[in-house]
Amino acid sequence: MKKAFTMLELVFVLVVIGILAAVMLPDMKSSKVAESAVQLQSHIRYAQHLAMVDDKFDAGNNVWFKDRWQIDFTGNTYSIGSDDGATFAVDSLNRDQNLSAINLNDDYGVTLNFGAGCGGANAEISFDHMGRPMIGDTNAWTQSYTAGSLMVADCLITISMTGETSVVLTIRPETGYVSGI
Repeated sequence: MKKAFTMLELVFVLVVIGILAAVMLPDMKSSKVAESAVQLQSHIRYAQHLAMVDDKFDAGNNVWFKDRWQIDFTGNTYSIGSDDGATFAVDSLNRDQNLSAINLNDDYGVTLNFGAGCGGANAEISFDHMGRPMIGDTNAWTQSYTAGSLMVADCLITISMTGETSVVLTIRPETGYVSGI
């Protein structure tokens, strides 16, 4: 009776493990649509986070509510900033860079399409201090919660590219939860 493995048995086990690993590994191809969707989803959540932690209330300012954090879309380009138009979010990975004028078409070759719940192609989605999403141009508002400003329907953002499967990000009303990836 032997108490050790032979070299042939060891090689056989290594070959079987190698074959199983090759078959079980997920497809490692990258998808530009998925990469851009993850980035956009993270940035929407970041804008919501900034709105909840950055207290914009100022008793001495009658229009304090116009300083909410928002993500502002223009076609395939978006910026994350305060409604004052002068303050942009800082990239958490590169403190020298602001999150303004991020063009997903230039970076990934994808296009964005917005559903009716987003407020149109040039959507402005801002968040209040509780993280609730609001749609519309806050510069036109005359009070903190103008009628129709709170998002009431799912905002569907379709990210697409020729030859790849599209991804739909959904921003939920009331909570601002972003899903799709």
